[in-house]
Amino acid sequence: MKFTVASTKSKDLTNDALVVFLRQDQTGASDTLLDNLTNEEIKRLQKSGDFTGEHGKTRTLYHAKSPERLVLVGLGKAAGLTLEKLREAGSAAAGALKNLPVVSAGVIIPKIPKMATDEIMQALCESIALGCYEFTHYKTAKKEKTDMSEIQFFARAAGEKRQAEKGLARGEIIARAVAAARDLGNHPANVATPSHLAQHATDLSRKFPNKTLRVKILHRADIEREKMGALLAVSRGSDEEPKFIILEYYGKRKAPVVALVGKGITFDSGGINIKPSEKMEEMKYDMAGAATVLETIRAAADLKLPINLVGLIPATENLPSGKATKPGDIIRSRSGKTIEVVNTDAEGRLVLSDALDYAKQYKPDLVIDFATLTGSIVVALGDDIIGAFSNSPAQLKNMQDAASVTGEKLWPMPLDKDYEIFIKSDFADLRNQAAIRYGDAIHAANFLKNFTDYPWIHLDIAGVAWATREKPYRPKGATGTGIRLVLEFLKKFKK
Repeated sequence: MKFTVASTKSKDLTNDALVVFLRQDQTGASDTLLDNLTNEEIKRLQKSGDFTGEHGKTRTLYHAKSPERLVLVGLGKAAGLTLEKLREAGSAAAGALKNLPVVSAGVIIPKIPKMATDEIMQALCESIALGCYEFTHYKTAKKEKTDMSEIQFFARAAGEKRQAEKGLARGEIIARAVAAARDLGNHPANVATPSHLAQHATDLSRKFPNKTLRVKILHRADIEREKMGALLAVSRGSDEEPKFIILEYYGKRKAPVVALVGKGITFDSGGINIKPSEKMEEMKYDMAGAATVLETIRAAADLKLPINLVGLIPATENLPSGKATKPGDIIRSRSGKTIEVVNTDAEGRLVLSDALDYAKQYKPDLVIDFATLTGSIVVALGDDIIGAFSNSPAQLKNMQDAASVTGEKLWPMPLDKDYEIFIKSDFADLRNQAAIRYGDAIHAANFLKNFTDYPWIHLDIAGVAWATREKPYRPKGATGTGIRLVLEFLKKFKK
């Protein structure tokens, strides 16, 4: 879809539909792009209560002049209007437009108190683009409706247009990264294998000149030389070769180094401790952490962020077979620590342990890992909140501040020292599942902490990476949640 910013007069509008955002405490649209007759009709709708500007509500009007369709979208009351509320309204606009036979739509950029034009534009671009997202790679039936191919945002003055173009450029880059991460998560496991992820990383690196984005793929022999015993143990049951993917983005000399680690389990059956069959088909998205890392680094390079990033992705399938790791097996991780594999379905923390240890050689100022790690975090926080664990309270606070901007909810969780006893093994240094049933999200984080000696944030995205219900600008399936959050965090990162 093509996005542009334009300055125009009402007589020059040629779009099939025009979107107008209205606040609940606003009388009429009062915009120079709308004629008096249209403004009077909007006022009548408000007075009758048929359309009041309530947040997220839409109403489509038809008239003889171009554009023939006017889509009214409610912003709610000014007092409660945030960037996330604006994104939700943008998503509502996208939903209304998708149900109309339009090819080109215009959007009047709303004026919102205490919000800069570039912020408004970025939020609307992200939410409309992501609200229009559809995963149709495997659909063979032809669509009956017309596909929308162009969105024009209308500014009122040259200064507003320049600011809007800045916000649009950022919004397009970020929305494209989120959509690509969704695609990776939505592809079936027979397509999105470890090799597929490795190829995606290689393709990304080729899009940037002068080795701005470098990639290195470790294959099985390389992984063996690195003594990544935990990754190798998880991969043993699969015929697919494991990969360890390394992406490096150098945005500025002597800038901080942040390592991003993503869990890349491209299908998780549970291994010998096999999962129940219900919903197992969704386990193709267990590589959401990997997709987040890949597309965050791509977006950072497109945005030319003045920071240095390292992406580390341990990628494999977790399957049962005669070769598969068994409950009770003891393995040696890259760090040298031995691990008793109590449950083969707690494989994510195993592959991450090798990646977190590998990160040490970069002497990072911070490491952030993204993982669909535990069902326990979903029980604790539901399907719309990220669980965050950290040994750096200051950086965790900065991540919370970023979440308040992007609307990707995050809640700090405890790394309780008293719980460490539950992951001590009688036969090895550690066990990969705690000796007690409850609190697994904490136990998993405590396990990972054993492989870090740097500032670290662990984001358990198990609840938010996959949507089983429609949410604003997040359809069912892979969501790409976390990319916008971390880009906002990195934009302001300081040691």
